[in-house]
Amino acid sequence: MPNDPQHDPRHKHHNGRRARQQDAYEDDYEEWSDQADYVEDQADDIDDTDSADYDDYAYADYIDDADEAWDEDDEWDDEDEWEEPVEWGEAPKKIKTPSGRATMLKLSVRSIMAHKLRLLLSVVAVMLGTAFVAGSMMFTASLNAVFDSTVEDTFAGVDAVITPDPAAIMAEVAQNPDAADSLGGIRRSLLDELRNDPEIKNVVIQDGVRLMLADANRKPFQTRNGRVRVVPWYDENSAVGVGNRLITGSLPENPDQVLLNKQAAQTYNIKVGDTVVVIDPQNQRNMTVTGIFAPAKASAELGANITLAIPETDFLDQYTDGKTVKSLAVSGNTKHGAELVDYLKGKYQGVKYQLGSELAAELNGAIRDGLKFINYFLVAFGLIALLVGTFIIANTFAMIVAQRLQEFALMRALGVSRLQLTTSVIIEAFLVGIIGSGTGIGAGMGLVRGIQFALKYFNMSIPEVGLGLTTTSVVGPLVLGVLVTLMSAWSPARRAGAVHPVEAMRSTETAAESPLKLRTFLGLVLLAAGGAAVAAAVRASIADYDTQTRALAVGAGAVLVTIGVFMVAPALSILVVGIIGRLLGLPFRAVGKLAATNSRRNPRRTATTAFALTLGVALVTTIGMLAASMQQSVKDLVSSGVRADYVLSSPGDGRFPIPDDAVQKVRETAGVGEITGFSRVPVSVGVTPDSFMVANGMAKTLVADNDLTKTLELEGVSGSMNLADPNVFVAFDDYAHKQGWKVGDMVPVKNLAGDDVVEAKLIGTYEENQVIGDVVLSASTVANTPYAREQVLTWLMVVGNGEVSKEQLRANLQAAVADYLVVQVQDRQEYAGERAAMINQMLYILYALLALSVLVATLGIVNTLALNVIERRQEIGMLRAVGMQRRQIRLLITIESVQIALFGAAVGIGVGVGLGWAFLKVLAGEGLSALVIPWPQLGWMFGASAVVGVIAALWPASRAAKTPPLDAIAH
Repeated sequence: MPNDPQHDPRHKHHNGRRARQQDAYEDDYEEWSDQADYVEDQADDIDDTDSADYDDYAYADYIDDADEAWDEDDEWDDEDEWEEPVEWGEAPKKIKTPSGRATMLKLSVRSIMAHKLRLLLSVVAVMLGTAFVAGSMMFTASLNAVFDSTVEDTFAGVDAVITPDPAAIMAEVAQNPDAADSLGGIRRSLLDELRNDPEIKNVVIQDGVRLMLADANRKPFQTRNGRVRVVPWYDENSAVGVGNRLITGSLPENPDQVLLNKQAAQTYNIKVGDTVVVIDPQNQRNMTVTGIFAPAKASAELGANITLAIPETDFLDQYTDGKTVKSLAVSGNTKHGAELVDYLKGKYQGVKYQLGSELAAELNGAIRDGLKFINYFLVAFGLIALLVGTFIIANTFAMIVAQRLQEFALMRALGVSRLQLTTSVIIEAFLVGIIGSGTGIGAGMGLVRGIQFALKYFNMSIPEVGLGLTTTSVVGPLVLGVLVTLMSAWSPARRAGAVHPVEAMRSTETAAESPLKLRTFLGLVLLAAGGAAVAAAVRASIADYDTQTRALAVGAGAVLVTIGVFMVAPALSILVVGIIGRLLGLPFRAVGKLAATNSRRNPRRTATTAFALTLGVALVTTIGMLAASMQQSVKDLVSSGVRADYVLSSPGDGRFPIPDDAVQKVRETAGVGEITGFSRVPVSVGVTPDSFMVANGMAKTLVADNDLTKTLELEGVSGSMNLADPNVFVAFDDYAHKQGWKVGDMVPVKNLAGDDVVEAKLIGTYEENQVIGDVVLSASTVANTPYAREQVLTWLMVVGNGEVSKEQLRANLQAAVADYLVVQVQDRQEYAGERAAMINQMLYILYALLALSVLVATLGIVNTLALNVIERRQEIGMLRAVGMQRRQIRLLITIESVQIALFGAAVGIGVGVGLGWAFLKVLAGEGLSALVIPWPQLGWMFGASAVVGVIAALWPASRAAKTPPLDAIAH
């Protein structure tokens, strides 16, 4: 019967296929049921255990959550999965499987929530590095906003700025050489002409004169980084741009009265009616404060500077030569901007005009260029902290993966693929990165507030313009923190995916580690390559390779050495930690021996934990060596480069000159022989000054008025050093060679605009001298130029005539300048020490920034110990069961922590000393003649690392001591 389905061959084929499919379904269901029963049995076993024992790990809750994640999945329905046998001719229905992405996301989130504590310190590590990067970017953005706002407000309403025209001045000098020193500004009569022009609304003098200020008892106000200056008084109606507003008191009515800005009055507690002593380069006068003022816009005032204001007529009489002013600002009535500038150019010649908006843009550009360095500098230390954090994050996830091997194996047995397991760990890392970076951005905001507070403390306060929240300062650190976390967790995530289902039947002991031979061999190769690069750079001649090239070679070698040390560290830890453990454990007998054994048990983990501290200590050591060597080099070079018995100098940054009549009093002092005065003048020899240097007032050349060999010790002199003659200069020999100058060459002296002012003859060269730098021009060369009035007398070097003792000479000099308040008398050693002290200030900043990386490394030790305690609960429980007391458990964990810290510090000091030595050898050609290893500092740092180990162990040791003895049975 061909039409009978029972005899149709296709019917037999389908019946057989249905039977096989049904058997397969039943087998799969039975296997799945067995696995589900296994999960429930595991959960029941854990539920029967004291829940307090799982406060940290919360494994039972996690298993329950994992079970629920499978049971609650929308695409998993027991009733729909197991279909009845299909009818003849029907296609079998496809079995549904759980949604991998949704399920693994649930598991990752629930894993994070179930084990918040074990990932907390990883979050903190990400947060600290991200906070510093974010804070640096925000702070720079806020500074940009401050200066943008200040410049914008200052130049708002300024149509044109009038300054002297160098070309016109030089033309006048050519016609009237004898009057050159009075031609360096804008003629005063132009001020009156402009005010009588109907097209001009307001004209103001933009000059400000630097001063020193003392109280009624003649005690100078310590302005730290602030400055004191006097300006003409303009209210809101007479000002160009932002005017001033009188807050309290009255305007001055005579030359002995003055106004004071509000911020300075509050900072230094100066009130209306108080008497202050105003010290300028020519005079000292007692003045009465008649009123307190503030800019009409707060953003127009930066820092805690002291600003004095007096009527314009008094300013012209007291602080100008009476003939010229330095600059004017103009606002128009009907014409503005370029239209007004064109009008002025056509009517008033002999001066230079610039749009207010152009000048504001130039000033903003110069400020931003300066802030870039600050930003790069701060971000670099944030990245160092993040780099240290990568080792902590990688170590944390490696330990977590090792602890969860049985859990991962169980998930593999339930059908989770390798990719899904890897993805699960990556998702956890992503969440840690998001949380850590997000909180880091918040901490960065707090860091900005802290910096702003510190600026106020150091009298460098800035107007409040927010936190500098920009797209770059928020998104950049967020992305960076997440990427660093993901990269750090990638290797542990791959190991998680490689777990086999059979691991579910093994004990919870961590799997044995792979041998260290290959890793150690590769590390030794990298160490050899890095050492060879460093050795080649040190041995290379400066004639063949410049300092920069050799320093880059040392830097490349340092990177290879650092990576090599990281790879060799596990094998090294077996030996070194063993020695440290035996020495450290001697007073503690059995506990000390056990701690030494435990630290060597997992060399990879010990080395990775310690390496975070190694990096921080190595950086501190290298920078400490550089700083100590720089200090000693400066002291040696300055003290050996100065022949004078005493150096008289102005305070602060040297921008305030020694008063003119003080020089004459010094010359008349008993016991004085030779005197050489050193000043700075805004000109440049042979080259056009850099715009950034000009904008920041640093484009100045040193000038002297005597034979330099009388007060300085100069080596390698070629030619003459006598600068008593006009139109001559001397130069550092390497600098002269770089510029292509030879003794006898005529070189142009340029103004800040790059115009030639006069020619000077190179009469001699000398080897490097830290005191005088690259070029010294004779004072008489600029005496008959428009720039003579702008020179600032910075030092007087005095040699005694031998008629009185040095002690008596010092007393005589101090008595001669006592009335000037601003002149200090120092011998060679004191002067050299003051120069070296400047390095200390930079060093303290560097140490403070590097302390962040050490803090992150400390958290790494805490993290590792905390996770280690969780992993070793059974072992610790067994120790408690056999009689070890809680204090002994605490001591055990503390000794292990100190061993890790000392190992990291020892390796870090070794690496730091080696690299520091190499860098100093390379930099020897740049004036770093001394090579100093600060052994006391290194000793203190090694001892401090033990303290770090003790502090890091406080919490993990306390948790370990609370482990119940029954844990040895429960596991």
